[in-house]
Parts: sequence; C-alpha cells; structure tokens
Amino acid sequence: MTIVPAEGALLEHILDHTFQIWNEGLPRHAYGQWNRAQVKTPWARSRLRRYASIDEDGRLLATAKQYRFDVRVGDREGWMCGIGAVFTPPEHRGRGHASALIEQLVSRAQRDGALLASLFSEIGAPFYERLGFTGVPLDEVTVTVDRKKGGAPAMLVRAGEERDLQNLAAMDAARSASAPFALRRDGSLVHYALAKKRLLAGLGPLGLRQLEFFVAEEGASAVAYVVLNENANGWTLEEAGDRDPAGARLGAMLQVLLAREPTHHMPLIRAWWPPAFAVPPQIQLTDRSAPKDMFMVRSLADVPMPRTAADVFYWHADHF
Repeated sequence: MTIVPAEGALLEHILDHTFQIWNEGLPRHAYGQWNRAQVKTPWARSRLRRYASIDEDGRLLATAKQYRFDVRVGDREGWMCGIGAVFTPPEHRGRGHASALIEQLVSRAQRDGALLASLFSEIGAPFYERLGFTGVPLDEVTVTVDRKKGGAPAMLVRAGEERDLQNLAAMDAARSASAPFALRRDGSLVHYALAKKRLLAGLGPLGLRQLEFFVAEEGASAVAYVVLNENANGWTLEEAGDRDPAGARLGAMLQVLLAREPTHHMPLIRAWWPPAFAVPPQIQLTDRSAPKDMFMVRSLADVPMPRTAADVFYWHADHF
C-alpha cells in the first residue's frame, strides 16, 4: 500500500464514489466544484489534504481527508489531526485498508507533534474504538426564543462581513476559555466554515438551503453574531458569539431575526450548544440529544482528553 495525495484523475475517481454517500443534494458536477473550492480557501490551503492509499497497479484502496486544527487542551496549546471522509471502495472492503490508512495518517501527525487525533463517526463507535478512539458526547438541543411583545428589540443587526471575522474569533476565544478542550478559531477558520456552507447553499438547487450570517454592531464593531443554516426543516444554528458574558445580545438578535416574519410560526432551531456558552435570557434549550455523528478523540501526547460534553466547546460549524 502506498499513500499519495488525492489529486487530478484520482480525486475525480474518489468523488465519483463518494458522491453517492455525501452529495448533500448536489448534482455530480456541483459536488466536485464544492469539494475543489473548499481547499482553495486561505485556511484550507495549508490545513486540509485528501489522501489515498493505492496498490502497485494504482487502484484505489481507501481514502480520507486530514485536517490540522489549532487547539487548546487544558493549559496546553498545539494542534489536532482531524480525520474525515473515510471511504473504501466496495470491492476492497473488509481487508483493513481504511484502518491502515488512518493509522498511517495519525502516526505521521504524532511524529509532527499533534496533541490528539479526532473524527466524526456516522457508523457508530466500535470500528474506531478498535483504532484507539473514544467517543465524547456533544449536546444537540432545540433553541426556543421568547418573541418580544410589541415587536423586535431596538438594536442594529446587519449582514456580517469579512472585516468582522477577527472580532468573531476574539468572542469565541473569550467564551471558550473555561472549557478544557476548544478549537483556537482565528479569522481564517471562521472564514472557512462560512465559505464551506455558503458554497453548499450556492451550488445546490434553488431554495434547498440558505446560509445567513448576522452581527450586532456597536461603535462600528461587531459585538455579537450568529450563523444560521436554513432549510425546509427549520434552522440550524451553526455558531454564535457574544461579547456580553450573559449572551443577552445574541438572544436579542434572534428576536430581531424572528420578527422579520411575525405572522410565521416559530421555526425549529437546532444547535450544538457548548455547555460553557451562557444561555441568553431570551431563550430556552430543550430536547437534548446526542448528534447523529459521534465526536471521537485519540490521545497522541500527554494531555488530558475530553470525556464529557462539559469538557468541549464545539459548534456545528466546526463539524468536519
């Protein structure tokens, strides 16, 4: 088995296979555009690679993406090796090719100084537990907003812009400081998360989904923000932030956004809500459950691994 970057004809061969599983409602040509465009963003150019294992005849045995996320684990800062989009062609399954590829990528990352490896499993825990990964529960909740009587709160809410990204990263750093494990999200990572969702919405069929990014502004600076992914089933709150430790601006922003269509029923709003992020006074969190994709970690250094939802500060926007 040889591990090579997945590029050119090999990448197209991989996308032909994985399109059947992860197309997100896109036609095949748009699915290819979506994958290729993601890796051209400033963050992904140096932080995201797709690899393939091939045999001596160049046949695809397995493939996976590898991400490099800056993280804080306890009081130690470093980086995390993220593994995603693990796939083995049907004719080569059951022979350990995916396991061997993951082990190679994780071993390389450990030699390069990674603190831990992580992935999201959509096939349950047992397969990845055999590779040394442990599941960490995350909190998925329903967000119910109290609609303000008499209309929307008096606050300036505008569309978010690129100039806001550093302020967003600063909010995230402040709100995640008490969590034992968190991504260190700079402006380029926030941009990548937004670009990935915007591309998906833009390349998909008209009306299938819409991404909205709003900030609350005071003194020409963003002081709170929210990113919402909207479709026929409701809203997914992808990520949010608030300079106010109580989260009151975020709650007021959601009231403003709901007031745009006051006669409509409240949409179903679901979110991965980090326990370290204060619940705004205008909202309630209910219907807690585990996300369908299980977050799993594997230690690669002498650092404490997250074990519970309270240990982790993670938004749905950070899913990979």
